[in-house]
Amino acid sequence: MSKEERERLQAKEQQKNPTGVLNSAITRAMTGSPDGGCLVNLLSIIIIVGIIILFKACAN
Repeated sequence: MSKEERERLQAKEQQKNPTGVLNSAITRAMTGSPDGGCLVNLLSIIIIVGIIILFKACAN
């Protein structure tokens, strides 16, 4: 399967399941293997920091 075909199938699946985008970003951030460029890295870091802040706020 070519990279273009894989990306097309992922985009189609993400349209059906919007939360899949978040799950995919979190998975890529935790495994350290983002597909995209700098924007994906930055977005992944922001998501993780946001989740940590949310947990700390709820714990207090």
